[in-house]
Amino acid sequence: MPKITINERGAILINNSLSIDGHGSSSLRIVTHAHSDHVRDLSKSLTQCRGVAATALTLDLLTELGHTLSRGNTIRLDYGSKIRVDGLEVMLERTRHIPGSSQVVAVDEDGLRIVYTSDFKKPGRETPIIESDILIIDAVYGNPSYVREFDDYIESILADLTVQLLSKGPVIIQGYHGKLQEVMHILRNYGIDAPYLLTPKTYKLTKAVEKYGLSIGNYFVLNSREGMELMRSNWFLLLDHLNSNYSYSLKELKASRIVLSGWEFKKPYRYLGGGRWLVAFSDHADFNGLMNYVINSNPKTVIVNSVRSTYADVFANEVRRITGRECIVMP
Repeated sequence: MPKITINERGAILINNSLSIDGHGSSSLRIVTHAHSDHVRDLSKSLTQCRGVAATALTLDLLTELGHTLSRGNTIRLDYGSKIRVDGLEVMLERTRHIPGSSQVVAVDEDGLRIVYTSDFKKPGRETPIIESDILIIDAVYGNPSYVREFDDYIESILADLTVQLLSKGPVIIQGYHGKLQEVMHILRNYGIDAPYLLTPKTYKLTKAVEKYGLSIGNYFVLNSREGMELMRSNWFLLLDHLNSNYSYSLKELKASRIVLSGWEFKKPYRYLGGGRWLVAFSDHADFNGLMNYVINSNPKTVIVNSVRSTYADVFANEVRRITGRECIVMP
């Protein structure tokens, strides 16, 4: 039976050989995607582990986000390719979260399969549900009341609202890195051809994801000549990180503002006042999506990572009640 622990920083440790999304005393660390809560203590892993592995896109995004990586301490893994780590066969599988995201599958010498979902949405459709013996899950929306009945059509709602607001002038969209690039791609698929104005960091991240096949096009960095001309045209979409104050510094810019957040469950969108709208666009499965994955993965044991979960104990109780399976909360 493999030894699995989760430390107080959220790192998943398997047999002291493999650490996932956090640092531990291990041979290899895997980073499932480039969001900050999954790259904690990365500098330690780069110097103390034999290597850090992720998809090529995730490694490129980490570089653009300021992490110092080199070919000597990183391993680029394609989806489906397998590597051996001290008696474990390890593989990355696709997931729908942000570009470059992955699930992790580790099989021990007895054939026991451990699956870590990391962050995901749309299980069974755009996120493969992997059969497991031990399933490790981040229950971001672990409360049974955290259900978005409108998830299946939130993309069209976002596109419709964007078109409506663009008819009145420029629109600012705020969200997290990765989610912004996903939204740019979605809006293009809905036929919105307005140019994108991007902050320098968002521009570099967008260049990175386009290199791996995500089609966006017609975007410019804010401080470029083209960007300044677009600012004067009054017809564009400006995309900015949720925690950035950059767009607020553009006092002369009279624009509608869309804030992307998964922490809205009653309505697909609502008006916040002052020209600001909140759209319930999430890159995480709601409670029903989490439970769907658990049921169809058919594990003997479920481990809930409490560091990246809300209501971890509540979710664990629901897993036991609905599936009858063993469910453990760690740490």
